[in-house]
Amino acid sequence: MKKLTFCLSIILLASCHTASYLNDLDSTPYGIDFREGNWLLNEVTSPNDIKEQLTKIAYDGFQKKLGNNLKKAQDIKNISLPYISIKPNKLLLEQIKKTTKFDYLINIVCKNSKDDIGGLKIGQTYNERKNIAQAVLEIYDLNNSELIYYRKTSGQVRIDENDNENFAFVTSTNKIMVKSLKKIMKKINTKS
Repeated sequence: MKKLTFCLSIILLASCHTASYLNDLDSTPYGIDFREGNWLLNEVTSPNDIKEQLTKIAYDGFQKKLGNNLKKAQDIKNISLPYISIKPNKLLLEQIKKTTKFDYLINIVCKNSKDDIGGLKIGQTYNERKNIAQAVLEIYDLNNSELIYYRKTSGQVRIDENDNENFAFVTSTNKIMVKSLKKIMKKINTKS
């Protein structure tokens, strides 16, 4: 019981550094028309330790709108999609349409840009440190090989060199990626 009380008091006395989030100015301001077509959710590009969690967030969010018209690329046995980067070229989109016969492609890329801190800060900070990550969600109309929806959300935690705390919890880059995708999905659900 004493150990538990000691641990709880340490946690309560410790400070937390949380992320701030921004939407990219180029993000699509309107919603999506989900009323027609077959939709393919590409395999999420992200660190492996959170890929399943990010896929579940995206699939569950789109499943509410699309029902049986949504399929995950990894669940389709005869299709093997190549790596699809952000803003793929028209030739690749045409190839995906011919291969899959789907009308729309949902492509999600989550990555960290800087991971100076991790999830826990221990000791004095002598220079500025940051955790920065982002989530990008694109939707392509494969019939026209064009981008119809784009949203990018970035998150950042910054600790100054003047931070005097020796112990603090910090939002990790993985948590920033997860929350960024959740923010994107929330925006899609409220606008569509």
